[in-house]
Amino acid sequence: MVEFNEDLGQYIFEYNGLIFAWDEEPGEEYMEQARTISEKYNAHLNLIVEFMRPNITEVFGQFSPDEMKEKLGKPVINYDNGQVNYFEHSFDDMHIITFEFLDDEFSELQYFSIDG
Repeated sequence: MVEFNEDLGQYIFEYNGLIFAWDEEPGEEYMEQARTISEKYNAHLNLIVEFMRPNITEVFGQFSPDEMKEKLGKPVINYDNGQVNYFEHSFDDMHIITFEFLDDEFSELQYFSIDG
């Protein structure tokens, strides 16, 4: 069930270890979107980690891919703007890790950033 999160100022829904966020209350298709994105995100997690790895290494030091996956924690996926954010990662407590995905397949990733 979708709920409004005051802290994020968005509607959120947790599914399969991922948090989905929308600026506006999503329509009835939200469950299918969550299912599709969840499957694709998890299937491409190794590629996602490799995409982030150079920047993570530069800022936080060297980690194995499995350590990175563990430290990233639950992503917040904003389907409306094609962004994945890691607000509660365990690399440190002051940065937000973000990247954009251009398709539902997570095969086109860009604009990685570590802000804080």
